Amino acid sequence: MSYDLYLDFRSRVRMKDISDFFAARANYKANGSQIIYQNDLTGVYFMLNFSEEKKGLLRRSAIKAHININYCRPSFFGLESEIEIAELLKRFPYQIHDPQMNGMGDGPYSREGFLHGWNAGNEFGTGAILSQSALETIWSLPSSELHRAWHWNYTQPLRQAACGTGQFVPQILYMNIAGHARTVAVWGDGLPTLLPPVDFVLVARPGPNGNEFGFVSWEQLTMLLTAIGYQCGPEGFNLNYSAPPEAVVRFVANIATVGLSELSRLSPDHVLDEELVRKCST
Repeated sequence: MSYDLYLDFRSRVRMKDISDFFAARANYKANGSQIIYQNDLTGVYFMLNFSEEKKGLLRRSAIKAHININYCRPSFFGLESEIEIAELLKRFPYQIHDPQMNGMGDGPYSREGFLHGWNAGNEFGTGAILSQSALETIWSLPSSELHRAWHWNYTQPLRQAACGTGQFVPQILYMNIAGHARTVAVWGDGLPTLLPPVDFVLVARPGPNGNEFGFVSWEQLTMLLTAIGYQCGPEGFNLNYSAPPEAVVRFVANIATVGLSELSRLSPDHVLDEELVRKCST
């Protein structure tokens, strides 16, 4: 089940111009007449299928597009997809057709209209799919946590560019910890890092057979870092030291390790909004 949006571009729009537009943007890959958006940092993906035909005596091109976004996905799929679709529609004149029951019809396009249709369809699709998946594990987190993690990952390239090469900005991952979905960030060997608030931090250090890993809760890490003078701000801990403090060096060296077989990463598209899962389940 999916959200489907149809676009008719005005006659003066050329397919080459559309192709050049996507080539200049991150996370797009062309496969013939299909263009795939896939953001490896956020896990969001969707497809655009284009068709072109010549019409009239002047043989002008009529370009159409079909945008397809899967349902039963976390709500940030709609947020990120809307950003990308809006940029396309700012660039080229168009006419939309939105056949969703709660959609925009034949326009006009608006962010609010798109998200209203997407969220309504995603709720219906999630309910239908979950009703057939009674024996499968359903991973979920509160919407506020999903949106915070998504926004961090979506803007991670900007933060990394601002920090430069002297400080690492990790991606927020989702992992199965004790049977529950949890947010996780990797902190490599106590190095300078802009560390976002997460449930757990996966601490990496060099070992005799490659990297070793240990888990620490955010509460434990907060105790360590505040004790040596670092404060947790809205974006976590800004560990911008030139060399790790001695307390951090000792902590990393002594952390208990876990085996890679114990680490189970979850795909972002399979971690749903807790509120939506609860609503669909009742």
